[in-house]
Amino acid sequence: MTDKEHLYVSTIAQCGSVTKAAEQLYISQPSLTQALHRLEAEYGSPFFHRGRGGLLLTRAGRTYLEAADRMEQLFQKMQYDIEKASGLLQGQLNLGITAFQGGILLPEVLNSYRQQHPLVDLKLMESSSAQLEQLAYEGRLDLIILHRPFRDYELEYIPLHKEEFYLAVSPENDDYLGAVAQGGYMPILDRDILNRQEFLMLTANQRIRQVADNVCTLAGVVPKIRFSTSSFMTALAMVEKDMGATFVPASFANFYRNRCHVAYFRFPPEWNAGWELVAAYAGNNPLSQLCMEFIRVTQECIAEMPEVFR
Repeated sequence: MTDKEHLYVSTIAQCGSVTKAAEQLYISQPSLTQALHRLEAEYGSPFFHRGRGGLLLTRAGRTYLEAADRMEQLFQKMQYDIEKASGLLQGQLNLGITAFQGGILLPEVLNSYRQQHPLVDLKLMESSSAQLEQLAYEGRLDLIILHRPFRDYELEYIPLHKEEFYLAVSPENDDYLGAVAQGGYMPILDRDILNRQEFLMLTANQRIRQVADNVCTLAGVVPKIRFSTSSFMTALAMVEKDMGATFVPASFANFYRNRCHVAYFRFPPEWNAGWELVAAYAGNNPLSQLCMEFIRVTQECIAEMPEVFR
């Protein structure tokens, strides 16, 4: 049994279809079918039968997967025990992170992690939250750093930092000037002010947009979207030119505060305008010592950046 064979059988079982599994694994359907047939011939028993919902595991298939999962867990425990005994971590860590956090948090974390664990081979993938969720769920990434709420998959996670969102507007925005004139820095939004804004929204597949849509729903507002963009910095630059308003996480506002001259409203607590940075992983893929050390280093770096992660 190889890791690849284990992944193939597990993915087919999850998808209920060789064709769908091949798409998730980024291999051709004939190649996956041949691999499955070779494996079944090796063990002398079919692993799947066709049911109403697609392909279902046979008794032999379930036995194979259960044994393969136990072997993987034992192997990971062996690695952990050896690494703990030697006092020096080694191995490969497949890490995923979103592009936004790649620019804010990752440089500090990578520098610290490599200094403490120089023998770890760290493989990094930067992608969208949706893609990272899928790859972690499939076991192709050991650990991902992204924000909850999750969109498509249920993953295990360890909390890293929770924060609120702001609404960024031009300092010349009439509603902002009126609210500030009544006293207070970063005034609280009400529904009427929110309803009057034109929005510069991120694209629908991005996590910030997911939070923005949820806030508008809870506020009872249908947003008037002036432009959509995949770039947070483009949206913020357009806000600076008084072209609309956009949703901004507090850490992003802190990190970019000297680059863009914008003003901020805060949201009422009942609109649930916030998210949580987490280290997430597949529930059937227990955390290795490499992952646990990366989480520890990340937590330390966040604590050492109070100007960003307040």
